Amino acid sequence: MGDGAAGKPTILLVDDDADFLESTTLGLEEDYNVVTETNPDRVLDLLQEQEIDVVVCDLDMGADSIRGDKVHERVRNYDPDIPFILNSGVKDLELWAEYLDKKIFDVLRKGDGPKELENAIKKAVNQLEKYEELLHRPIEAPSRTVIGDDPRMIKVFEIVDMVAKKPSPVLIQGEPGTGKELIAHEVHRKRNEFLRSQSASFTESDHPYLAVNCGALSRTLLESQLFGHKKGAFTGSVADQDGVFVAAKSGTLFLDEITELDLDLQVKLLRALQEKEVTPVGSTEALPVRARVITATNRPIQELVREGKFRADLYYRIDVVQIEVPALRDRPQDIEPLVKHFLWEVANLYNAASKSVTAEALELLKGYSWPGNVRELHNVIERSFALGDSLELQTGDLPDEIRFGGGGITAGLAGFQAAVGQVTAPPRQRADAVPVAVAAGSEFPTYDEVVAEHIRRALLHTRGVKSRAATLLSIDRNRLYRLMSKYQIPADGVTAE
Repeated sequence: MGDGAAGKPTILLVDDDADFLESTTLGLEEDYNVVTETNPDRVLDLLQEQEIDVVVCDLDMGADSIRGDKVHERVRNYDPDIPFILNSGVKDLELWAEYLDKKIFDVLRKGDGPKELENAIKKAVNQLEKYEELLHRPIEAPSRTVIGDDPRMIKVFEIVDMVAKKPSPVLIQGEPGTGKELIAHEVHRKRNEFLRSQSASFTESDHPYLAVNCGALSRTLLESQLFGHKKGAFTGSVADQDGVFVAAKSGTLFLDEITELDLDLQVKLLRALQEKEVTPVGSTEALPVRARVITATNRPIQELVREGKFRADLYYRIDVVQIEVPALRDRPQDIEPLVKHFLWEVANLYNAASKSVTAEALELLKGYSWPGNVRELHNVIERSFALGDSLELQTGDLPDEIRFGGGGITAGLAGFQAAVGQVTAPPRQRADAVPVAVAAGSEFPTYDEVVAEHIRRALLHTRGVKSRAATLLSIDRNRLYRLMSKYQIPADGVTAE
């Protein structure tokens, strides 16, 4: 917790109403250090200048200011563990529910009076104090960078530091769940830090971070989202809309699953990167673009280039700087700090008491192969909060595959490969299914073989319920449907008994 005057927690009030700031400060200053700000664009600067424990922000601060929910996005990207309270001038229950789903700590109505605000702040501060008591030590500011002490991750951080000073395109490769977007956002954050140090006129609003998953949208919608469209360009386009290339301004545009672009869109993307301009759908006028483009893929892009499934000229354009994010099984010394970080983070998410981890549970976590990487580890930690109420993460809180898998990393990988090898005869598979079998004499499955089998196993696990299978696989349903079509997996996934 912030070390303010007399050890008081520090509250940041953001509002364009000076009278509100003054009256609210008078009501809070006995128990808290109060920092006030009328310009929402200054919030990140204040977070960097001093330790802030709770942010209270107005929703609407005039036509020339960003909204409070956008301020929350910036604060959460900077430090997801700072409680954020949103003040609204109206009571809209549906809107409030949406904001709370976005992990805003609380949403209040100004008209309800200062007591409601004081109670919300007290609740947020008590949560932080509860963590402090349970951990038997003062709470330190949570990490604002990607966690990793392994030499492989240190090498990644070194590349991030170097590339932050230049606007070069970056290609990030790594298995699903390794944290590729976290690395992309770290490049963006470091870039903005550098630019801020070089210019007093730097503003976050001119250097935003925008992300698009290229495998999550249909071709038409993806083209519109990337490049924008003119009114009437297609059914439902009722107004002109800028694409993310333009909306990213001088900031960062992150394109995830870049290898899912069809060849036509690859051509348009190549032109955008080469000519630094885009032409919206339905327009003949090109618009200039200035954003740095970071791309990511979990597929072997060089192999796709050789097979003619990804354009070589686009590959060379995006692969100016390459960052390879190691799998979690290849950086075992990072498991313990990641576990402790996720225990703290999920406690904040669930508004629950934080947990420690027993030595026995930690040993099991360190010995597991983690085929789902960091995302799977986070899932395991969150599961312990959802199913248990102990203040310790114990061996009984871990899934069976971790507790009883045995053999550590080597056995885990062998078991996974053995499962892939059985793809030609999975249980309950339909007779008309076309399996993706491991090639005869092959000692190691191909990427497509692994993906197809992983999807089949997810569908079997969810008894063919595709929405649940998509959630299990951490992809959206549209992406699952396309992969099922690609690998000729039956629409129902499994047969009836």
